[in-house]
Amino acid sequence: MARGFLLLCLAGCTASAHSNEHNGESAPVAAVAPPSASVAPEPSSTPVVTHEGPLANFYDALSALERGERKEHVRIAWLGDSHAQADFWTGYLRRGLQKRFGNGGPGFVHLGYKDYRHEGVDVEVSGSWRFQPKKPATTEPFGDGAFGLGGMTLGGYAGDRKASIELTQSELADKEVKWDLCYKIGPEDEFKLTLGDKSETIKGDDEKFVLRHLERRVRGLATLKVEIVSGRPDFCGVAIETETPGVVLDNLGINGARYKTPLAWKEEAWGAEVRRRPPELFVFEYGGNEAGDGAINADIYKRAALELVARVRRIAADASCLVVAPADRSDVEDKIPPIVVALRAAAAEAGCMFWNTYEMMGGRGSMRRWRDDERAAADGIHLKPKGYVELGALLLADLMAAF
Repeated sequence: MARGFLLLCLAGCTASAHSNEHNGESAPVAAVAPPSASVAPEPSSTPVVTHEGPLANFYDALSALERGERKEHVRIAWLGDSHAQADFWTGYLRRGLQKRFGNGGPGFVHLGYKDYRHEGVDVEVSGSWRFQPKKPATTEPFGDGAFGLGGMTLGGYAGDRKASIELTQSELADKEVKWDLCYKIGPEDEFKLTLGDKSETIKGDDEKFVLRHLERRVRGLATLKVEIVSGRPDFCGVAIETETPGVVLDNLGINGARYKTPLAWKEEAWGAEVRRRPPELFVFEYGGNEAGDGAINADIYKRAALELVARVRRIAADASCLVVAPADRSDVEDKIPPIVVALRAAAAEAGCMFWNTYEMMGGRGSMRRWRDDERAAADGIHLKPKGYVELGALLLADLMAAF
């Protein structure tokens, strides 16, 4: 049965109707023109509203921020796969929310990651660097299980081992910005840290290879740079936030990740990282890689989703949650619908909002159609930037319509 769907006119978008069939399939959806960076409407008023439903706490936090009553950031933690990792889909959502509710900064950024993209920053890496875990998308426990908020550390092991992150968002040029560097260091390790025009040397001690944090503040657009002097320190990333409150979206997407990927991290260690920057909303965007399994077991995927939701609630009990269905895949079209059904059921049981990417794209065969009109990549699995922008526009519109 079709439901009326209001697509807010964030940038000349038009209204659409989407199917809500229980088999996870639907009719094709008309394309939405990629919107501009100015994506969210300015509020005409900011009344006090108490929200209900699975996103109530997230929406209440946004309302308080909009009224100027909230002094902390409203954070979103997006756990996902390669659809998120390149930060087009997540970047659009971040920009839209920040335009309306305030720019809290780019959030979590990996350091030392070659061929990595994150909106609002430029990254540079020289020398040879390696991941821990060796395959970040692994679903099996690895090492001590402590890899920082983003589920991986990076360390330089050869060559001119340098890595930098440059903040490039012009609207933050006059803001006080906090840089929170996460790293592991051994007794023989040493690196030079430069932020803006100040440098310092960080040396290891007898407390071996535990997660550590170093916070520094600087006004305006600055560059953080690390140069490894000796040993092999590992870096789990940098969180970049303004001192004034706004919206922050931490993109924790990992290429190839599944629901069981974050479940392989040590809960205590990851929980400590989450509590440093507690989110008001968790987004779970997995399922596409599960579709590559030889045989689909919907019960296993549902149980994994419920286990991950239960874990984050042990860490951040009041946070809202959003389960995002996988996109269509042209190579395994029959395998996506049962995963969509399983994740919808998990979201309902866990009290999370469910957002049906598969349905929004147009259901079965939509990836082929999106590829034909240049919204999807040639592999029939991933989208092109404008396809991710379109999903971002649809998701932002749904979130704001409910808000």
